[in-house]
Amino acid sequence: MPKGSTPTASGRLRILVLESHSLVGAALGQLLGGSPLGAAVETVVDCDTAMARLGASDYDLVLCELSVSPKTATTLVARLGSLERDVPLVLLSAAEEEPLLLDALTSGATGFFTKDCPPEEFLDGLTSVLRGHYIVSKKLMPGVVARLASAKKGAGRPALKPPAARK
Repeated sequence: MPKGSTPTASGRLRILVLESHSLVGAALGQLLGGSPLGAAVETVVDCDTAMARLGASDYDLVLCELSVSPKTATTLVARLGSLERDVPLVLLSAAEEEPLLLDALTSGATGFFTKDCPPEEFLDGLTSVLRGHYIVSKKLMPGVVARLASAKKGAGRPALKPPAARK
């Protein structure tokens, strides 16, 4: 189990995946359940079900597609913020949704990936998130740097704040 994650009763990392496309959700479950994470993965297809599961169970990590129904991924980020436990949330989007994903950088999520990133980069990124780091995929980095530069010129303050280290 990655350093910084919270052990469950079974000793396995627990991940909730919110993905409206069943095939993509199943593929993520296989990827996350295998090596190196070996996680117990639960997949749900809508935000309401995810919110109910989050209230009923402890998870070490939540993966959420950016465009979920009937609410937005940022609604789920706010829901996680209302829980007494600190559960990192990673947003995933289709490559064509990159601008929306960049808009979500200030949502409170701790990781941002497009679904076309290499699996090794994705798994390494999730391990970093579990250690308390803020992660943006390499493909999104030019857009993040441009936004930070723009924020520095306009407001004189950074647009991103790293999350607190996970306990």
